[in-house]
Parts: sequence; structure tokens; C-alpha cells
Amino acid sequence: MACLELLPAEAAAPRRIVSINACADQLILALADREQILALTHYARDPDMSFYADRAKGLPTIRGDAEEVLKLKPDLVLAGSFTRSATRAQLAAQGVRIATFSPARSIEDVKKHIREVASLLGQEARGQALVAEIEAAFANLKPRSSRLLRALQLQRRAFAAGTDTLIHDIMQRLGIVNAATDLGIRYVGRTSLEAVLKAKPDVLILDSADPGAVDQGVALLSHPALEEVVPRHRRIVIPSSQIVCASPGIALAARTLRDAAERILDEK
Repeated sequence: MACLELLPAEAAAPRRIVSINACADQLILALADREQILALTHYARDPDMSFYADRAKGLPTIRGDAEEVLKLKPDLVLAGSFTRSATRAQLAAQGVRIATFSPARSIEDVKKHIREVASLLGQEARGQALVAEIEAAFANLKPRSSRLLRALQLQRRAFAAGTDTLIHDIMQRLGIVNAATDLGIRYVGRTSLEAVLKAKPDVLILDSADPGAVDQGVALLSHPALEEVVPRHRRIVIPSSQIVCASPGIALAARTLRDAAERILDEK
């Protein structure tokens, strides 16, 4: 649930906005006027993390510690529930206005966060338009096949996305079964190669087409046993920047997933 202080209708929109959370970066870049943005996190310019990396070019970035933020004298700071509590407490003690929200775990969460942050920034019309865009995209993304496909989003070091995640909600809307259900994973949790092999997903969802074997955590994704169960042609690439945070990237991720799933079903 978001924990946001909505902007009263008569209040002036904030003009010095700072983000100390990667997902807050996305909401600000999607909704704020450029001149409202004082600083973002260093993740905002990283295309692997940020759907709006291009928009972040030229904007100041910060590490996000309290002392650095206080020097900027913002009139609003957006933070995440995983942002260090000590940092948030220090900012609040200095009278800084902070809006804190939790990660989006469903499409409804995404729309809720967009509406709330749009209201907070004085950009309600822009928020409504973005929500309408997402709703229209998903209305046109109904599954075309009644056949079930079992998928598992697998990350380095055998972390998998469970049943209380954004990618799970997207899967459900497309009629795809999340194989992490059989692994007992609710959020994003660590599993094992053996458990993945036993679950026998039809497809793997990865964040890179060729993760390589740069370390043991990534080498698991190229393990011969895993390749035998889920060969390369049944692996779907969806960049993390499209599904980690609340942004229109989720519609692109859903479209990629649906099209790839249909191709794989046709091959079966």
C-alpha cells in the first residue's frame, strides 16, 4: 500500500522534487514537468533499471543519503518502503515532506501509485492519461489460446518471482501459470536448480538473452540440465526495466510475453 500525503486542491504543486528510490524515479519521470525535478537516484539513467533512462539524461543524480538530500532543500521527497528507515526518519525530523510507497505487486497497484503520485505532484490529468493508456493496452492483450503454459521468471542466483509480484499478475491476465506457485514462493525468493528442474516450467522468463557465465550466480542459467528441460527457444526475454516498477513498461512486457507464449504454444 502506498503511504502518500495527497496534495490539497488549493496547495501549490511542488517545484523541488527529489527521489531517493529507483521506482520513485520512474513515477517522477513519467508524471512531473522536467523543471519540477531537482534530483533522482543514479539508477534513473541506467537502461537496465529504468524504463525512462533517456528522459533522465541531463538531470542531477544523487546517492540518496539524508545529508545530501537536505543540502538540496527539496519541497518533496519520494521514497520507497525499502529506503533506509534511518534516512527517512532523519529527513522527517528536519521537516522535509516525504511520500513513501511500497513496490507495485499488481497492475492495480501500478494504477494506484500513478494516480496518487500524479495528485501529489499536481499532475492529475497526466496521471489519468497514463492510467487510461495502461488500461487500454491490457484490454487489447487478452490471451488468444485456451491452452495453459507454465512459466517461471528466473533471475541470477536462482531467485524466482512468486505469486505476489507484478509479473505474476501479468501472467494471470494472459492465462499463463506461474510455476513458482509449486515452489512455494510468494514474493521474490531464492530456489535451487534442482527445484526448478522438478517444477518443469514450459518457459523461462529472463532479463537478458545472453546472461553469460560471468559468475556462479549467472552460470546457473546456462546449466546443461536446465537447458535440457527449458531449451533456448523456450526462453522469453523481458528486461527488468519493464517489470520492476510502475511504468508503461508493464504493457510492453505483457505484449512481449503474450506473443512469445503464443509462438511457443504453436511449436508444441
